[in-house]
Amino acid sequence: MTILLVNDDGYEAVGIKALESVLSRYGHEIWVSAPKTQMSGMSHAMTIGRPMEISRFGENHYFMDGTPVDCILYAKRYEEGLFPHDPDLVISGINNGYNLATDITYSGTCGAAREAVLCSWKAIAVSSEGYDAYKAAEFLASNLERLYSTLDLQSFLNINFPPSFSGAARLTIPGEVRYLDKVILSEKRGDSDIVKIEDVIREDIHVDGYLNDMEACNEGYASISSVSILHYSNPAGFHRLKEVL
Repeated sequence: MTILLVNDDGYEAVGIKALESVLSRYGHEIWVSAPKTQMSGMSHAMTIGRPMEISRFGENHYFMDGTPVDCILYAKRYEEGLFPHDPDLVISGINNGYNLATDITYSGTCGAAREAVLCSWKAIAVSSEGYDAYKAAEFLASNLERLYSTLDLQSFLNINFPPSFSGAARLTIPGEVRYLDKVILSEKRGDSDIVKIEDVIREDIHVDGYLNDMEACNEGYASISSVSILHYSNPAGFHRLKEVL
């Protein structure tokens, strides 16, 4: 299988190197298109208003001075062609830290996986909260055939490993977290306020009847969720609008 690796921690991060090392050993052909530097929290941001530099650092290995989404979008659309053909699979990660629940929206790791599906490439996002990246890559590689068989072009898989991984995974739904952060004044500079976020407070919201990704990881399991990229419409909101309009 030809696998394109991307991440949001930068092309020299441990997680992406672990994926390449382990997946290569399983016989897969590995390509890389990753950010030059740390790009966490970039969600689906892309570079539009400025030129972007693409640098080659090996055969079918590139880094870009842009976002994780750029690394997929430009790889797909660049008229000069970065790669000889489409990959069979895109794997985004292994991210340093969880991408669970609401954080899926903020995540550059998940943003790259989402863009891959929008580019008609099947995709998996992988994150680890303190669990050894090489062991996480080994678990993924040994189960890749089964996971790949579930993929479509309407969603991506989001996999998260907890620090004390039990060795087993659970099918989950994405949970919900509300952030109640404080934005405080750090410094005043003339007419400008320099501010920053402190005292990050999270409120976890439980949905009865389903095991969510946070709960699974808290119990020591790897969580596996299917995340849709197409359900933009809210049925309840649609019906409320219909009544008014």
